[in-house]
Amino acid sequence: MNLFYMILAGGVGSRMKSPELPKQFLKVGNEPILVKTVRNFTDFGSFRAGVICCPVDWIEYTKAMLLEYGFSQDEIYVIPGGKNRNSSVQNGCKFLIDKYNVTDDDIVLTHDAVRPFINSTIIKDNISATKEFGAANTVMPVYDSVIRTSTGDFLTEHLPRKELYRVQTPQTFHLKELENVINSLSDSELETYTDVASVFSDRGFRVRLVEGSDNNIKLTTPFDMAVAQTIVSNLP
Repeated sequence: MNLFYMILAGGVGSRMKSPELPKQFLKVGNEPILVKTVRNFTDFGSFRAGVICCPVDWIEYTKAMLLEYGFSQDEIYVIPGGKNRNSSVQNGCKFLIDKYNVTDDDIVLTHDAVRPFINSTIIKDNISATKEFGAANTVMPVYDSVIRTSTGDFLTEHLPRKELYRVQTPQTFHLKELENVINSLSDSELETYTDVASVFSDRGFRVRLVEGSDNNIKLTTPFDMAVAQTIVSNLP
């Protein structure tokens, strides 16, 4: 069995209000966000290779940045992302399957580029859950009360908090199965599904929930960046 990771770095960071750089290239502490994210996977030490799906105009920038921070291009590949998240997953699957002699047992962890504080326990638990159950989704409990509104103005429904979780990444699958499932989506489904674990669930697969971490946040807004700087300052 081989392990792979796929970093989804296709965003341009409009909500981060950074006109010059996509958010994955902004620095947290002394390193770009994407560098921190990749390092957590390379430090884990069990992956055969990784692939980063990024905007085509930023491929050469990403390659140069990885070299600058000491990563080997023989272990990490930078490829064009798609026009949406699921298209990027398609590109990543095709690249890995075309390049490696992939078997049914091989596993891939898909992860947001802008979640730089993933830890080894989350990675290990994703791998173990996928080996046993076939797919894994990293989640955290919801602590606030949650409501649904159909109009945007008035409360429609109060949702049972104990049944609700916030989705993080990684989301982890057998690589060949992931390619088959993602390729089964129509063009409209490629646009509307916001995460692959939901696709698997809707296709009848069991997806094992894995506990994430409060630190494993997605850096989307300037406020998130301020939180990230605090996390970095408190890391050992």
